[in-house]
Formats: sequence, structure tokens, C-alpha cells
Amino acid sequence: KRTSIAERFDAAFADLPVQLPAHAPEGSTHAWHIYNLRLDAAAPVGRDRFIELMAAAGVGTSVHFIPLHLQPYWRDTYSHTPEEFPAATAQFARSVSLPIFSAMTDDEVQHVITAVRGILG
Repeated sequence: KRTSIAERFDAAFADLPVQLPAHAPEGSTHAWHIYNLRLDAAAPVGRDRFIELMAAAGVGTSVHFIPLHLQPYWRDTYSHTPEEFPAATAQFARSVSLPIFSAMTDDEVQHVITAVRGILG
């Protein structure tokens, strides 16, 4: 079911200013436990504003991939700063996970698609 949802998302978002999630290599399967988008620099809003607008549209999102240097232990123990890891920091600032779960109804999937396209399209 999650594969089917991911396929719908891929088709719906292919023309938007985003990088779609990676797919499993040929001969393998993907669990699709997370559907992570990366907003391009050309996106009309940044990641944090995107999250706010999705919430206003009734769609919860999440940020799953937080770089180690921003995690409290590593940041505080080793005095890491975002400037030390510019590539990881930049990717983090563009990354957002959309809801994807096997119990999603077709209407819920379409609601996510409509919200994303309304903000980024």
C-alpha cells in the first residue's frame, strides 16, 4: 500500500521544485516508511514555511533527518556549529517528510497531494 502511495506522490510532484526520494535499486524493494522531499532553491517557500502551510491545510509533516552535528550531544560535547558542515546543514534545511502509512485512504493521499501542489505548484 505504501508503495502505491509513493507512486502517486512521485507522479503528482514530478513537475514541482523538489527532489523526490530515492527508490530502491532494481531487484530490491523499498519499505516507504518515510516519504522525504527536498525542496529546491527554486521552491516558492522554504522548508519551515512549507511545514507551517501544510499544517494550516490539515497535513502533518515531520523532519526526520537531522544531522549529527545539530543533535544536542554532538553539538554540545564537541562545540559543533552548522558552518562546520555546510552541505549537511543545507540538505537538512530543505528536507521534509510527508505522511505515508498503509491505512491512508485515497482521500487522505489526495489531500496531501492537493496541499503540496497548492503550496509548491
